[in-house]
Amino acid sequence: MQQHGSGVGSIEAGMRRPLTRRTFLRALALGVVSSGSGVLLAACSSGSPASGSATPSGGGVTPGVSSSPVVQATASATAQAGAPRRGGTLVVAFNADPETLDPHVTTALLAARVLALLHDNLICRDYDGSFKPGLAESWEISQDGKTYTFKLKTGVKFHSGKAFSSADVKYTFERWLNTPKSPTAYTIQPIDQIEAPDPQTVRFVLKQPYNIFLDQLAGSWSVILNQEAVERAGNNYGVTVVDGTGPFRFVSWERNQKITLARFADYTWGSPMFQNHGPAYVDGIEIRIIPEDNTRVAEFLAGNIHILQDVPTAQVDQLSQSPGVSIVKYNQLQTTYLGMNITKAPVDDIRVRQAINYAINRDDLVKGAYFGLARPARTMLAPETPYYWQGAEQIAPTYDPAKAMALLEEAGWKPGGSGIREKDGMQLVLPLWIINDNTTVLLAQILEQQLAKVGIKVDTKQYEQTAWFAAARSGQQTGYIIGVFYENADVLYFYFYSKQQPAPNRFFYTNSQVDQWLLDSRTNTNKEAVAQDYANVQRQLIQDAPAAPLVHELGTLGKADVVQGVRVHPSRWLYRMLDIWLKR
Repeated sequence: MQQHGSGVGSIEAGMRRPLTRRTFLRALALGVVSSGSGVLLAACSSGSPASGSATPSGGGVTPGVSSSPVVQATASATAQAGAPRRGGTLVVAFNADPETLDPHVTTALLAARVLALLHDNLICRDYDGSFKPGLAESWEISQDGKTYTFKLKTGVKFHSGKAFSSADVKYTFERWLNTPKSPTAYTIQPIDQIEAPDPQTVRFVLKQPYNIFLDQLAGSWSVILNQEAVERAGNNYGVTVVDGTGPFRFVSWERNQKITLARFADYTWGSPMFQNHGPAYVDGIEIRIIPEDNTRVAEFLAGNIHILQDVPTAQVDQLSQSPGVSIVKYNQLQTTYLGMNITKAPVDDIRVRQAINYAINRDDLVKGAYFGLARPARTMLAPETPYYWQGAEQIAPTYDPAKAMALLEEAGWKPGGSGIREKDGMQLVLPLWIINDNTTVLLAQILEQQLAKVGIKVDTKQYEQTAWFAAARSGQQTGYIIGVFYENADVLYFYFYSKQQPAPNRFFYTNSQVDQWLLDSRTNTNKEAVAQDYANVQRQLIQDAPAAPLVHELGTLGKADVVQGVRVHPSRWLYRMLDIWLKR
């Protein structure tokens, strides 16, 4: 699943999978897609401690991929078969190429997964959500929350052999801030200046308190670069040249074929969050790019692949019963939703938006489109999200078609002869833009049927993923389906702060009071006040209904039985793979 987003903390997701006949027939058997619907093939914190001991996240996290504090891995470390052994090449399958391995110009989850192997951060997000030392051995935060001082580890070096120092940290963040059109630089804009008073000390001075600064430093795009390597490579950096301090070094990249990494034999400074501080157990990692689902799964079952990234939903049951492999399922902070551009008819009427929310049976979506590998979504935030408002359960819409029809009547939409409601000679039609992966196509088909029952016609248009994002930048969308990964409630800033228009605020939602709450949630040093800010925002969004939350997807990972030490990290991946080894 190739995934993109617009920030460090939130990743928007789309899957490049065509709808197969087998997948459709399975949904048909579940009774959630009628045989008449057809197969659509062509269209369709304040309390931060003053030292670098392990600390849970304070305020929020900017929407992005890397530093999720509460992504819960239901299958943690696999049972160990004896002591870890060194040797062997770990073969991993991706369904698409990363666009680049330059951390300052990408938001692709696949890129983040590779970057974590090649680089280190100043600090790391542990499996329990706390922060642990990375390249920094300790850190202190000033009383006013505006100065962060990090003491760096000694003896660290880049793959090229150059010694790591505070100058590299200073260069990395200054480059990021000054990279033209960086899609993630806004996440560190509160930085006022960066000081490197000696080789083992780096100091960040912020313009104002920033509750999620540590979250950003632990994020995928905050990995530390070697200035000499970056400047020597120029535009080739991240394509033919990568020089990090991580447990694996870059060997080669054959576009759309494979990425080859080798163990960095000198690596001994791994974070204490890992049992193995280095070097890595495996000799290297080969990342094979296999876009077609059936081919990727066949290679996995044949024993040619050790790790299968994002198992195709319709094939989880089959793989769960296959010898020699297993499926790891894990909770994650993720929401798939139906977004609405509230400046476009008919969803410029709040009553129509509310009616859509009441007309959706989310349990049927879970069964029909996700084969049980999801949970119904009541709000834009999963219940495990830090600062999730418990009161949402009492006021968020539930499936109530009678309520939906009453709201449409109130809005002036009357039953028409064809079963579609009409007003002023116009039918009630919701144009819906979707990415043409099999899950989203099934999702749209089920929604078409559900909304038709209350008199709303859905006009679905399918796009390939890249084309979807390009089209959505136009602002011409009315309704659309997309998914997002996030770390905590700051995903609400990512989506609903008015200055985030036209993307990712594709709702064109503007509310000055919501803006104020969102801004205060990032800078207020009182956690109770931050919690109230987020509660206010969630309450207002439920009332204004710019989106219809649909499901929270479960994560899946396929592993061969010979792979030991597997544990899913909050980044929704295997992170730096220091504890992984091959049983032979």
